Amino acid sequence: MTENFPIKNLTLLERNPRKITKDQMQKLCRSIEEDPNFLQHRPVLVNLVEGKHIVYAGNQRVRAAKQLKMKEIPCIIEKDLPDDIVKQRIIKDNKTYGEFDFDILANEWEIDTLIDCGFVAEDLIGGVKDEIEPAGDGEGDGKVKTPKTCPHCNGIL
Repeated sequence: MTENFPIKNLTLLERNPRKITKDQMQKLCRSIEEDPNFLQHRPVLVNLVEGKHIVYAGNQRVRAAKQLKMKEIPCIIEKDLPDDIVKQRIIKDNKTYGEFDFDILANEWEIDTLIDCGFVAEDLIGGVKDEIEPAGDGEGDGKVKTPKTCPHCNGIL
């Protein structure tokens, strides 16, 4: 059962295997500000052990909520979960299965939206570089910019 729980009473996982950059944290904060109800659908997972409420899934969401000066965050609290279950859930919460269909992403989402949701431009455009051709008529610098294409569908980005 999900309950709103005081952030000040949560203890972040000491050895959290998930890292986040400053830029990613800013994006997460912005995402929470823009759609705070999303947290209700992705509650933090907490293990109550010896009176401590230890966050084992959702540490970054808690950190972002603290930065946003939120007082409570949605949590699912269980008591005395076995260590092996906690470890499995930590990985399962952060590890994605499957792959994105880049054709659908390219055709149905704006690139700015995808970047705001956590993609990096290199993932979306494949690091396509401008091609250089020799100057034929003496005009310009000899560089011809070609459109960037999706490495998965060859569609123009």
